[in-house]
Amino acid sequence: MAGGTAEGRRVFVSTLPAGPGERRLALAVVLVSVAIFLSAVPFAKVPLGQVWAFIPIYQSALVVNDLITAVLLFGQFGFLRSRALLVLAGGYLFTAFMAVSHILTFPGLFAPTGLLGAGPQSTAWLFMFWHGGFPLCVIAYALLKNDTREIDGPAGRAGVAISSSIAVIVAVVCGLTLLATAGQHALPAIMRGNQYTAVMLSVVSTTWVLSLLALVVLWRRRPHAVLDLWLMVVMCAWVFDIALAAVLNAGRFDLGFYAGRIYGLLAASFVLMVLLLENGKLYARLVQSTAEAEAANRAKSDFLSRMSHELRTPLNGIIGFSQLLELDSLTPEQRESVEHIQKGGRHLLTLINEVLDIARIEAGAISISLEPLPVTDVVGSALDLVRPLARRRRITLVDAVAGDDHVMADRQRLQQVLLNLLSNAVKYNRDDGRVEVSCTKAGSGSIRLAIRDTGRGIAPGMLERLYTPFERLGADRSGVEGTGLGLALSRRLVEAMHGTLHVESTVGEGTTFAVELPPAVGRSAVVAGTNGVPPSAATPKTFGTLLYIEDNPANLRLVERIVSYRPGLTLLSAVQGRHGLELARDHQPRAIVLDLHLPDLDGTEVLARLRGDPSTRDIPVVIVSADATPGQVTRLLAQGADAYLTKPLDVSEFLALLDRLFNRTATPCATTT
Repeated sequence: MAGGTAEGRRVFVSTLPAGPGERRLALAVVLVSVAIFLSAVPFAKVPLGQVWAFIPIYQSALVVNDLITAVLLFGQFGFLRSRALLVLAGGYLFTAFMAVSHILTFPGLFAPTGLLGAGPQSTAWLFMFWHGGFPLCVIAYALLKNDTREIDGPAGRAGVAISSSIAVIVAVVCGLTLLATAGQHALPAIMRGNQYTAVMLSVVSTTWVLSLLALVVLWRRRPHAVLDLWLMVVMCAWVFDIALAAVLNAGRFDLGFYAGRIYGLLAASFVLMVLLLENGKLYARLVQSTAEAEAANRAKSDFLSRMSHELRTPLNGIIGFSQLLELDSLTPEQRESVEHIQKGGRHLLTLINEVLDIARIEAGAISISLEPLPVTDVVGSALDLVRPLARRRRITLVDAVAGDDHVMADRQRLQQVLLNLLSNAVKYNRDDGRVEVSCTKAGSGSIRLAIRDTGRGIAPGMLERLYTPFERLGADRSGVEGTGLGLALSRRLVEAMHGTLHVESTVGEGTTFAVELPPAVGRSAVVAGTNGVPPSAATPKTFGTLLYIEDNPANLRLVERIVSYRPGLTLLSAVQGRHGLELARDHQPRAIVLDLHLPDLDGTEVLARLRGDPSTRDIPVVIVSADATPGQVTRLLAQGADAYLTKPLDVSEFLALLDRLFNRTATPCATTT
């Protein structure tokens, strides 16, 4: 399906007509820019100090701005399927990649003549290619924006178009970088040291004319959308950037050099700010246009999912570029800076996940499925997951949970809470410390799970701030990584399961977190026969760990109950493909059951990674899917699956398959449909 409804299309800045308010604001920005430009022109050739830090700071900000803008425009293209948006998004991606090449080849910054085999002309020519390429993309956008033809087809077609566009941009950037470095002798000399040659004027004039032409073409291609209006503002700033930085000044490190680059950064920010404001307006319109609370919550959840994708993509670019920089010869100070960028990027990824979980709880969009759970099983699974972290700190984990207590809770969410509390107890503990988990009956009749550590404790005056989002009580200065959201999220999850989370702490002695949950009522249903399989079907000879990668709570519960007939089996579960891969590497299960439809990775990709990793390639993998077509079954078995099961599961057949996997003899597992 292309584009979406006509009404839905009109809410984007690329399709929304520019109103009088937007026109007045854009005109005001242009007039201010003109005034600043005219005041800077007489002083453009005034030499200033060589502030080397200005270049990486400015270029890094420019790269981040352009990457995020490209991602947002690609996102709009995914909905609208407009060829014009695809070209414009490619233009912003082109500027981001060219800025990276430009900074790496800048003489004297990372190496005397620049990296990538650069010479004295490389950086200047990359600037010309960069500032000539973007106006060409804007011209193409203006010529295509009234074209009603769309890139039609399923959602995958949009992904193919975006991937192809990125590949083309990367190829063009690599080609131009190669021309400006290895092929620089074939280009006219436009720099003599830090000063311009006579040839520079003709070259830069061509670039400047292209920017002016892009502005004229945009103006003539009416009607103007909000995006068109701000692109014209961008091109005005782009014209001033080139004029100050390469036409009216004398060379590098004069006032024109610095002022022109400030104009360039502003030019990179205008459309980004409009797109970010658009996202806020889209959210407001979604909420206002929804009559019922349930529909409003659904809209908010969709918006959060979109923002999650759009935030992760630029972070991936930032982390990726920092890794590329690590491959170069850097000074210790530069390498430390790159490490800080990577650490910050990973921290932001964790932060996004936890913010989204809290937002979903507040929106009522989180799925909680209460069922009787044995406390010993859940605590044991959480302790197993945190044991490697404790081992590195030489911290003793004590499981003091005894008896047959059951609580009413969601298994996945309770394990998430316990894992967060146990991780905190280890991270904020002292080396060679101790963490103890106990289970008792509370006075109210609820079941109390207590996690006690031997850390430094928390002062009484700080306890009331403990569950405040982003509040880390000074731990951010201790070097211990964290987001300040884990406890706030845990408290909301426990309350969603009709429980409470308490804390007691003594400075110098340690802290105890207590989760109180209602006891299970009528838990005999858990041990009764399920799906017609009698309890006698249990086979005590079957031992080991089974990993189930599945995001559907109902399917998870079904397999949990089936596995309960094999008391010797330990079940680990993951709702995301990446988490499942981590568990497979860390815990080396005897077998893996894999769903094909996961929220982050396709099941076929997870299978390929399992088979490509030496540490997991020999673990049997059972595919579970509702797709029973012979071609699908044959393809996945050929890719390395040991068996293929279709939904709904035949419980007896599934148990028999587990017995074969965990007591492997000479015959491989058969395909089951």
